[in-house]
Amino acid sequence: MPFVKRVSLVLAISLMPLNGCATGASDAACLSVRPYAAAEQAAAADELERLGPQSMTGKFIADYGRLRDEARAMCR
Repeated sequence: MPFVKRVSLVLAISLMPLNGCATGASDAACLSVRPYAAAEQAAAADELERLGPQSMTGKFIADYGRLRDEARAMCR
């Protein structure tokens, strides 16, 4: 299986639990948002660019970015 397909599959599977079932806000604990180094972000951007703007992985990543933004906003 090509590397990009493997990464896409692993990413898709790892993001599935983020669907969650919670319906209300909880202030019991803030989510931890892992910081990524500039080099990691650049490498991910390069990989994503090669997949093209309409790739499902790109759409998943956009959703993941929104979730990270929401997690940061909830804990401010």
